[in-house]
Amino acid sequence: MALGILHLMLIYLFLRDWQSFTTAFGFVSWVGSILFGMIMLLFHRTTNALMGNSLSIRLVRSSTLMVTAIGLTAYLIEGITYLIA
Repeated sequence: MALGILHLMLIYLFLRDWQSFTTAFGFVSWVGSILFGMIMLLFHRTTNALMGNSLSIRLVRSSTLMVTAIGLTAYLIEGITYLIA
């Protein structure tokens, strides 16, 4: 649940102002969210806490991949605008 809230907050920040991802706070939030998602996936795989509930594993994996893609997109946009300016 906490991971979902964190990912939704990051999506909101990205949609509101993508440049917030290129700040130190945005970078720490982005990387922290990705690491938290990976830790949750590893924890659930090793302890079988979600045994038989592949939907939860898919949701954690897809939301972590989505936040990764959003962060990479923000840095790609920042790089392109830096090269053009």
